[in-house]
Formats: sequence, C-alpha cells, structure tokens
Amino acid sequence: MNYRRISLDELRKSHFAPHDVLTDHLECRQREHDLRSAMAFTNTEHDEVGLIIELANGEQVEYVSDMIDLEESLVEVKGGYAIPIKSIVKVEI
Repeated sequence: MNYRRISLDELRKSHFAPHDVLTDHLECRQREHDLRSAMAFTNTEHDEVGLIIELANGEQVEYVSDMIDLEESLVEVKGGYAIPIKSIVKVEI
C-alpha cells in the first residue's frame, strides 16, 4: 500500500488517533517487537525506517526517520519529537 510521506514539520502539526489503532493483542506485541528491531537497526546501521501512523482523522501516513528510540508509550524520532505507540499501525524496516 502506498502512504503519503510526511515531513517532521507536518508530523509536529499532526493529531494522532485517540485510541490504539491495533485491536489484536498479537498485532500489538508484533508492533512492539518491530519497534525494538527498528530501534536497534537505526542505532547500528543509521539507515531509515518507516513508521505508518494513523492520524486522528483516520488517514494513514508514513514518517521516515534514521533514528528512533522507545520511551514507555512513545517513540522518539530524530528531531526530538515523540509519537504515541498506540497510533503506529506498522513499522517498515
């Protein structure tokens, strides 16, 4: 599926889905695993990963970063901006 890619400026202006976009427990565990893998990948390879994010209006967009870090219920991307994990649909490494 093709997603509209957004910039950091657009990400900062975005509002995220107020609920967890994944309803299946196994999908949520897979998302957490994928985020940990992406964090390790960006820390060692310094290459980009894509985060598919659902916005409050239901649109799914892609944000690409070469640095992500997990902090409890948030993912911090390069530039110091945090995205709620519950709004992340998919991680593309």
